[in-house]
Amino acid sequence: MVNQKQWAADQQEMQQLQQAQQEVQAAHQLLQLENQELLEAEQQLQSETQQVLQAQQQVRQEQQDVQLAQQILQQAQAVALNLQNNPLQGSNEVEE
Repeated sequence: MVNQKQWAADQQEMQQLQQAQQEVQAAHQLLQLENQELLEAEQQLQSETQQVLQAQQQVRQEQQDVQLAQQILQQAQAVALNLQNNPLQGSNEVEE
């Protein structure tokens, strides 16, 4: 009788251990899945960050282009103003 009780207790304990092991395995699989999702999200974030950095670089380049165009325009305006105030001399003169 004692052996049957011990055997039954052992069987119950073994079932509990197997169930606990299954729960641990399920939790481990869930953690692996969540980790994979985090890695994918991190890769997506890195990709988007790279796109933002490239867009910022393009904006900086375009700002430099605009500044250069403004400088050229200012220089052209200064030349035009200078020509208005000091017309070219001698262009209509006939050489003797």
